[in-house]
Amino acid sequence: MAARLKWETPLVAILVAATLLFCLYLGWSTGRGVHAVLLPASPTGIGATIAGLIAGLAVLELTAAFAVTLMTAGLQLAYDTGRHCMLALLAIASAFALAGLAWRLWEFETAAFAGTILPVLGTAGLVTLTVWFERTYLRPAYPGFRDFWVDVVDARHFLMRSAHGE
Repeated sequence: MAARLKWETPLVAILVAATLLFCLYLGWSTGRGVHAVLLPASPTGIGATIAGLIAGLAVLELTAAFAVTLMTAGLQLAYDTGRHCMLALLAIASAFALAGLAWRLWEFETAAFAGTILPVLGTAGLVTLTVWFERTYLRPAYPGFRDFWVDVVDARHFLMRSAHGE
């Protein structure tokens, strides 16, 4: 769905792709954690696998519903505040993410390499989104300049139609 929306409403495409990745990660890590906890108590491992799958799917559904609610609230905030305030919020969030990533990498150990991949990717995505937002919505000379209000309204309508199954 994000690839199909890429040209029509890039803001929604970015939100949908980021939401999908985040929800899949949370579902996978929850299912893996439940499986790892229950595996010693399960003689064959089938019960632990089934419990892990059910827990992963439940968390995936809950995070997807929560993420759609957050996207709707974020789009309402964007509509109410405007593009300059949204750029400021993105810049502040990027600065905090970079500071947190620097703090995390300061105490980096080779054994904890897998735990640093997601923060690095998330921070890189947030900084990229901030740069893209600034170029797309605040520079009229940029070839891909778009109208912020039209994109926010289109995104809100798309989410409303999707929530009602259209």
